[in-house]
Amino acid sequence: MTSFNTAASLLPLRLCGELLVLPQELRDSAEEIRLRCGQPISLSVGDGERECVSGYRICADDLDTVLEKATGASVHTVENSLSSGFIAVKGGLRIGLCGTAVMKGDRLCGLRSLSSVSIRIPHEYKDCARREICRLGELGFPSTVIISPPGYGKTTCMRALIRAASNSGQRVSVADERGELASVWDGESQFDLGTHTDIFSVAPKSDAALIMLRSMTPQIIAMDEISAESDVRAVCEAAGCGVRLLASAHAEDVSDMSRRPVYRRMLNEGIFKYALIIRKCGAMRSYELTELSA
Repeated sequence: MTSFNTAASLLPLRLCGELLVLPQELRDSAEEIRLRCGQPISLSVGDGERECVSGYRICADDLDTVLEKATGASVHTVENSLSSGFIAVKGGLRIGLCGTAVMKGDRLCGLRSLSSVSIRIPHEYKDCARREICRLGELGFPSTVIISPPGYGKTTCMRALIRAASNSGQRVSVADERGELASVWDGESQFDLGTHTDIFSVAPKSDAALIMLRSMTPQIIAMDEISAESDVRAVCEAAGCGVRLLASAHAEDVSDMSRRPVYRRMLNEGIFKYALIIRKCGAMRSYELTELSA
């Protein structure tokens, strides 16, 4: 079963049938299935969103059905993930959720009355940024940050970089906070991250990185989407211990990254030696590898 078919199977039966008869080219290029209460169902593709089932508006029951199918009717088993706004599904799928927050004091502990669901369809492009990753391999896989705006394929590119480093014989420890890089299921990664890779899932990146630093003797630590000061502190501590870092960050380019306070310290301290920048024009992506000044 393809990733698209797996994602479609989480929908109510009628909607699943409608999606499975869409043109093959559209199904192959779909990156997300988007369901918003009161709105038509749509697919996210490289150049935007496309409505794909005419004359039908998503209702609350449709969203509840997706959640029930995704959890095997055991929503209580994913309560921790719900408080983060997403759940992981076997096959590498990740479901983003919006709704009404359930609060305990000042802590978000769950969601009710779903209003939106986004089913992210994983794509494993093993030749992603092949030339640039080969160059990094020739350099011994130095510390590298992957840069792009959201939705440009940082996670896919990160998987390819981790896989290449791991298969070259490097010990790589992956701090997979959202379960998206590896999507571990029953202890096994749903994506090929190489033969010498250790994965710590769901825990905050900063905690997982430091735990693996002490317990797994990594040569490289990889983490997706640095976004908080705690992530930066973990990156700097690991670098201080002689470990190389692979990470990703939301920015247009290096100049844009340098203007963001959460990233400035890493750049000023020369943590990353190279930046791999992803750009997109329509559905096409291009890659640029640039050396960062110390």
